[in-house]
Amino acid sequence: YESETEERFRMKIFAENRHKVARHNQKFAQGLVTYRLAPNKYADMLHHEFVHTMNGFN
Repeated sequence: YESETEERFRMKIFAENRHKVARHNQKFAQGLVTYRLAPNKYADMLHHEFVHTMNGFN
């Protein structure tokens, strides 16, 4: 990352996304959803950043 501020910001996003993955996987373990999630190289992005990256708008 370009700065410590950016790194802290991305770490916060990563932690929030990791928490979402854990909650979803608890639902999987309970049989409430049919698939598991796992963190990946996009886990430090906000949703709109991910969408723009995948759609080629960056």
